[in-house]
Amino acid sequence: MKREVHPLRVALKAVLLFIVLNVIYAAVDPPVGKLSLYNHGVPGRLRFPYEQEPSYYYIGYNAPVYEDFDAMFGAHVISSRKARDEFRLILLGDSATWGISVQAQETLSERINQLQLKSCDGRTVHAYNLGYPMPFLMRDALILDKAMDYEPDMILWLVTLYTLEPKKAETYFIHPHAERYQRLVSTYGLASSHLAGPMPKRSFWDETLVGERRRLKKLVLTQMLGLLWAATGIDNHEGLQPMTSPPRADVSDQLDYEGWQPEESARLLDTLMFDVLSAGVKRAGDVPVILVNEPIFIAEGRNHLIRYNAFYPRWAYDEYREWMAAWTEKENMPLLDYWKDLPPLGFSDQNFHRSSSGEEQFAKLLAPEISRLGCSR
Repeated sequence: MKREVHPLRVALKAVLLFIVLNVIYAAVDPPVGKLSLYNHGVPGRLRFPYEQEPSYYYIGYNAPVYEDFDAMFGAHVISSRKARDEFRLILLGDSATWGISVQAQETLSERINQLQLKSCDGRTVHAYNLGYPMPFLMRDALILDKAMDYEPDMILWLVTLYTLEPKKAETYFIHPHAERYQRLVSTYGLASSHLAGPMPKRSFWDETLVGERRRLKKLVLTQMLGLLWAATGIDNHEGLQPMTSPPRADVSDQLDYEGWQPEESARLLDTLMFDVLSAGVKRAGDVPVILVNEPIFIAEGRNHLIRYNAFYPRWAYDEYREWMAAWTEKENMPLLDYWKDLPPLGFSDQNFHRSSSGEEQFAKLLAPEISRLGCSR
């Protein structure tokens, strides 16, 4: 005898089951970010997953998963087992380090790997790109903290003046890693005034499947797009654009820098987050951290004696370099300064982003220093 189906009863059971699944998920808090095809069925990515807008996800075969370090690192080739003869070099930095204008195989880390450098004890230097777009210094420190799980032998931390300035926009990256952030703040006595406000507390609802639906969607999407990355080697839509021209040689005659005037240079210095740099170095422990003042585009046209480029007036950048040199000397830290060492064609369409040839030239500049500093451990 056929049982009668009661739609209302079926709907009620479905709702109850959905509620139960959400409660169980929130209570268990499964580490879904650790579930990854990368470095198993799919080759690990050469840089962290990132795309600026959802409309580009299926062009660059990439999606950001910055809310979950397990997923970020799990998708990266650094998660593969460290070889016995490997000297593991990690690169921290912003979009210039990530390589926003080039494809993954042309980034600075890969250009270094193509040089086949050796350490003093004969190990092969393998560089890993742990850069991420936007110049957020505290974000870099959080990545460094997680990267210590992967046994680095040396860290190159690429910075520029703008990197060291506090930015309220950085909170979007910090909030998902609130516990890790608070631990670093507490351990190293960091100031947190650059945050937009107090750390938000996640509610039970936020921990459910419904509350995490956006993060889960991007985690699944990143795994799916890994198949296209494996087939094509493409992971960035901007790197697919035709070769762009360097920034304009002519610049403004305005002296201001991000609202600062020359007479306010001392106040600008007081805002720079040297304490975060110091915390990163301490967190690295015995692993040497090398600060690298990365190259900037140098304008050679009209008003070039007033501004180095459209972003930096000379007074601000010159004083920054003096501050950085004095601070690193005081802290007994290595500093590699390559601010003016790339020609105009070494840059793409912005004052910081390097072209493919620029990445190659920069790698060759760094190579002897990597060997020298690696031998001085």
